Amino acid sequence: MRVSSRVVEVKTFGPLELHPVTQIVENIVRGSCSGEGIAWISVEGATPALLILEKGSEKMFIEYITKLVPISGWRHGNAYAHLTSTLVGTTLAIPIIEGKLALKPNQELYLLETRFVYNHTRRLLIQVHCKS
Repeated sequence: MRVSSRVVEVKTFGPLELHPVTQIVENIVRGSCSGEGIAWISVEGATPALLILEKGSEKMFIEYITKLVPISGWRHGNAYAHLTSTLVGTTLAIPIIEGKLALKPNQELYLLETRFVYNHTRRLLIQVHCKS
């Protein structure tokens, strides 16, 4: 099994803004694997998150997560960001089939910026494990 790793920086803004990163991960997979394997994607930090959504459901997801974890009312200023990150998660594993991410055509991989930040740099760690 061959393993390759990359770190990619993504500029974000927030709060609760979704940043599509499917193309970034697909480009790395394309250059690393032509067969079967798995892509591990992780985002550094205590407050960002990673998720897969169907295109068109982004607004519904943000409305839902905001009801579940409201932004205001916390004693600690960005406690909502830590809790959202914990609930949604910071790591994904996506199968690779015939050199492509096993995502449906209507699915998108997103980096969720939870904090009130502008022009923030988030680091995605992408590791591709490939049998080819």
